[in-house]
Amino acid sequence: MNIKFLSFVILLFAFSGSYAQPVIHFEQRLHDFGTIKEVNGAVSYNFVFVNQGTSPILVKNVESSCGCTSPEWTKQPVLPGQTGFVKATFDPKDRPGYFDKTITVFSNAKTPIVELKIKGTVEGRTRTVLDEYPYELASGLRLPLDHISLMKVRKGDAKGMNYGVYNNSGKKVAVSFTDVPSWLKISIEPQQMETGKIAMIKASCNTALLNNYGLNEQEIGLLVNGKKYPLRVSVYVEEDFSGKDMSTAPAITVEKKYYNFGTIASPAQAGYTYKITNTGKSLLKIHRVYANDSRIKVTLAVQELKPGESTEIKAETVEKAMAGKLSGVINVITNSPLNPDLPLRFYGEIK
Repeated sequence: MNIKFLSFVILLFAFSGSYAQPVIHFEQRLHDFGTIKEVNGAVSYNFVFVNQGTSPILVKNVESSCGCTSPEWTKQPVLPGQTGFVKATFDPKDRPGYFDKTITVFSNAKTPIVELKIKGTVEGRTRTVLDEYPYELASGLRLPLDHISLMKVRKGDAKGMNYGVYNNSGKKVAVSFTDVPSWLKISIEPQQMETGKIAMIKASCNTALLNNYGLNEQEIGLLVNGKKYPLRVSVYVEEDFSGKDMSTAPAITVEKKYYNFGTIASPAQAGYTYKITNTGKSLLKIHRVYANDSRIKVTLAVQELKPGESTEIKAETVEKAMAGKLSGVINVITNSPLNPDLPLRFYGEIK
């Protein structure tokens, strides 16, 4: 079927009646792979959909919640009564254990956004010490993660985490830290590391000294034999809701959680405004709004909302944004115990 004919068919359906509308129906929205072996490599599943409407379906984009899952889909318009597919491929490499991933489908259908899920359990391969410590930070020192994460901590609490670090340098090294902020305590034992041995990094934070809710990141210095290397430390600060009366709590809702910017030809800019409403019974405080992509600038109009009040969050691409795909989240951190971190997702591409 050539492009000119497809265009003619779509136009024909578009003008055949004001009520013509595509309806996308997936035979199933969840696939359980069961137990799969890491050594066997990637696994795939085709989610089949039927157009139960009266005009063609065009799948505009498909996004996955993780880089470990890559989607493919029917690119041509799917006529009424015909079928299309969304193929989800999961790569189990270095991902032993349970997985649960989301694939989001954007189309011109009556329901424009559909979420599909895949899940299963990966039976890991026999792992070496380098598998257990896959990230080389500096001069042969390896960590299980690419940074030090203190996970989630309630505001006002202190929390500590321990991380092993493996010396793969082939020599004895002296390790210490510098440029450490006041809210963080970090040490390593022993400081003198023999080659082929594991030392323990002990890190703890005092959230009373942190002003920002949500994700906080800080780059500190890792000293190896006196030479400084960058080391990222992160902690997610959330409000303490213990003892709160849920029946009188604030609640946050949004008209639209997803937005597709489409294709943006740089240096042109694009924007979208999310509408936020307090549907709860007490004052809603929006502690912080931020995007996980520096190419997106966010602006909050009003920080506190009484019950029934609304405000806007404007998201727009920055000037001269770097080319590439947009696929990220705007985090809205609030005092709503039912939804303290509301994710607003955005997609698109800058060319």
